[in-house]
Parts: sequence; C-alpha cells; structure tokens
Amino acid sequence: MNINNRPSGIYQIHLPKYCFLFVTILISSCQNAQELKTEQYFAEGFQLYTTNCANCHQTDGKGMANLYPPLSGSASIKDKALFACIIKNGMKDTIVVAGKKFSRPMPANSKLTELEIAEIITYVSMKWSADSTLTSIDLVSKSLQQCAAVD
Repeated sequence: MNINNRPSGIYQIHLPKYCFLFVTILISSCQNAQELKTEQYFAEGFQLYTTNCANCHQTDGKGMANLYPPLSGSASIKDKALFACIIKNGMKDTIVVAGKKFSRPMPANSKLTELEIAEIITYVSMKWSADSTLTSIDLVSKSLQQCAAVD
C-alpha cells in the first residue's frame, strides 16, 4: 500500500516516458496540413534528389569541380518555372554559376512526374536557396506547358 499517493513500481519507471510520448504526439498533431505537406515534399524530394541528381550535383549541392554546376547559390534554382523545365527536359546550353562556365549537357528526366519534380524543387529550394515554401504541382504543370510550347 502506498500512503503517499505517489506512483510506485512499474508506474514510477514508465510514467515519464509516457508523458514524453504524449507531449510529442500532441505537438506533432498541432502542425497544420500545409506544414505537413511541405515536410512530406521535402522528405520525398530528398529521396528523389539522391536518386536522380546527387550523382552529378553531389549530396551537398556543390556540384563536381568544373564538370557539373553547383545548385547551392545558383540563380537557376530561384526561378522555379525555369528549374522545372531544366529538370524535365535537361539542358544543352552553357550555364554560368558563381563565375564559372559549365557546358556539359544535363540529361532530361522525362520519366519524372509533375509531383516528383515539385518535390525535388521543394527540397533543393529549401536546402540551398533559403526558400521555405512548397513548390506546387500546379506551378510545375504550368511551367512544363510553357516550356513545351517554346520547344
């Protein structure tokens, strides 16, 4: 019998763990739908970037010496419409990033869906251009229609 009304035995050992778990669940459930969607795009974008882009642009976004341009600090990633077109259709032109010229062609990623492109742009923009906003599928869709009309 416990005369002090304190938890004893197994309750005393596990109560702090359960409180922490409860608080964690409570805090995570306070995120709104847009924040959760942004986090999901970022996480999916990371996976897609790792699979489709990191081989040339590297996991740190700094590119490969004089072969492939860095994404970190590149003006191209700030223009999300242009970035979507480059991801989908590739690029054959010479590009200048941070004063360096890069002329190796970037292959098209024609199999990527609009959603996947939006996720990659969200990840890259949040990671290397201090942009904390989600890139919408609608923006990618409109951008791809416009760049297809130019081709």
